[in-house]
Amino acid sequence: LMPMGEGLGNKLPMKLSLPALLFIAGVLGVGVTLAEPALGVVKTAGSLIGQNQAPYLYCLLHEGQEFLVLAVAIGVGISASVGMLRIRKGWGLKKPALSLLAITIGLSCAVQYGTKRGDVLGLAWDLGAVTTGPVTVPLVIALGVGLAGGGHGGQASLTGFGVVTLASLVPVSTVLLLTLLLPEQLPWSEKFANQTAADLDDAASGGGWMDQTPYMETIAGFRALLPLVSFMYILLRFVLHETQDVRVAIDVGGHKLHVPAVQPLIAAQIGIIVFNIGLTQGLARLGALVGATTPAAFTAVDGIPGSPLWNRELGVAITVCFAWVLGFGATLAEPALATLAITVDNLSKGALSRRQVVLSVALGVGTGTALGVLKIVLQWPLLPMLIAGYLIAAILTIPSNEVLVNVAWDSAGVTTGPVTVPLVISLGLGLGKALGASDGFGILSLASVCPIVSVLAVGLICQKKAPSEIEGAEMGTLISTPKGASSKAARGGDEDIRDDWDA
Repeated sequence: LMPMGEGLGNKLPMKLSLPALLFIAGVLGVGVTLAEPALGVVKTAGSLIGQNQAPYLYCLLHEGQEFLVLAVAIGVGISASVGMLRIRKGWGLKKPALSLLAITIGLSCAVQYGTKRGDVLGLAWDLGAVTTGPVTVPLVIALGVGLAGGGHGGQASLTGFGVVTLASLVPVSTVLLLTLLLPEQLPWSEKFANQTAADLDDAASGGGWMDQTPYMETIAGFRALLPLVSFMYILLRFVLHETQDVRVAIDVGGHKLHVPAVQPLIAAQIGIIVFNIGLTQGLARLGALVGATTPAAFTAVDGIPGSPLWNRELGVAITVCFAWVLGFGATLAEPALATLAITVDNLSKGALSRRQVVLSVALGVGTGTALGVLKIVLQWPLLPMLIAGYLIAAILTIPSNEVLVNVAWDSAGVTTGPVTVPLVISLGLGLGKALGASDGFGILSLASVCPIVSVLAVGLICQKKAPSEIEGAEMGTLISTPKGASSKAARGGDEDIRDDWDA
C-alpha cells in the first residue's frame, strides 16, 4: 500500500488540477478508513452496551452502525483533502489544529449540555483514535510525502506532517453531527421495549453463516481491502497511464527484491483476514475479560470468590496503576513509535533524543489510560477532562515551533495502533459493564491528548536548551529516513530503545 500511495502522491500533482487532486485524496481517505481492522472492535462493542443505560449509544452501535462507520470514513476523507491542501499550500499546523479543536469541543458541549445525547461523547472521541491505525497512517503519510515532494521541487517540507492530526479530530465532529441528526424518539425503542437482555443476546448470536467465525472476518477483510486497492490501481493504470505492472522493493536478508505489487497485496489481504479473526476471538475478548474481572480488586463481582480483594481505596489505586502499566507497555509495543523517535533524534541533532521521545509519549499514554480508568470507576464526566487536557495542549502549542507542534500532535495518532486500540477499548467496555456504568468509552481519547502535552512539555524544555537545532530542522527527515537506511535504522533504533528500557 505504501509504495502505491507514494507513487500516487508523486505523480498525481503533475497530472491533475488541485480540485481533482483533493477529491481523489478524499476518496482514498474514505477507503483507508473502511480498511482499518481496529474499527471492527468498535463495531462489535454493541454487545457490551446496555439499551436503557445509553440509548443513543446503543442505537448507533446497533441500528445505526453502518451510518456510524460512514460518518467516520467521511471525516477521514475530509481530513485527507484538507491535509493535502495544507501540504500543497505550505501552511503550518498550529492554526488549523487549534481552530479544528475549538470547533470539535464546541460541538461536544452542544451535544453534552444542549441535548440528551451525551452518552455518545466517549464513542465519538475514541473513534478519532481508532481511525489513525495501521492502514490509514502509512498510506496517508506516503501520500503526504509524495505530494510534498511533487509540490515543492522534490523536497519534502515541514508541512508533510499533520494529516494524522486532522484525521484524529475531524471524525469526532462528523460523528457528533450524526448524533445531532438522531430523532428524539428512537425508532427501535418500542421494538425492544418488551425484550429482555437474554432475548437480545440470542437474536445477536443467531445469525446465519455470514455472521460466524471465520466467514464473518473473511468477508470483512475482502470488503475492507479490495475496493481500496482497486481504486488505487485504476488511478495508476488509467489516470497516470502506468503501462507496466506496479512493482515494489522488498528487503530480504539485506537484498532488495523487486516483485509485482500483487504479491505483497495478497499477503496484506491474508494478513487483514487473520488479524480480524485474532481481533474478535483474541485481543477483544482478552480485554473484555480483564475489564470484567479487574473490579474485583475493589468491589464484589459475581463469579469471583473473595471479592473485593482489597478495600476500595487500595483496590482502586492498584487498578489505576495496572492501567498505567498497560498503557505504558502497549505504547512501547507500537512499532511506529520507534521510527518516529529515530527521525526526531536525527532531526534535532540529538537535542530531542530517542529516549526522550519514547519516554514522553509512553508516559503520556500511560497517564491517559490511568485517567480513563479512573473516569469509569469514579463516574467522572469525560468532557471536562478532555477540555482541560486540550487546553493545556493548546497553551503549550502557542510558544512551540512548527517542528515540535507537528511531532507532538501526530504522536497521539502514532501510539493508537493495532495493539493498543483493541486492548484498551475492550478493557474500558468490560470495566464499564462490570461496574454498571453507562459506557466504557473515553479511555482512548484521554490516552491521545496526554502524549501531546507530554511531548510538547519535553520539547519546550529541549527547545530552550538547544533552540537552533530544533528550529532549524527540516521536515523531510521527519517523514522519511535517508535512502538505503530506513528499514535498518528503524530496526536498530527499535532494539536500542528496548535495550534501554530493559536496563
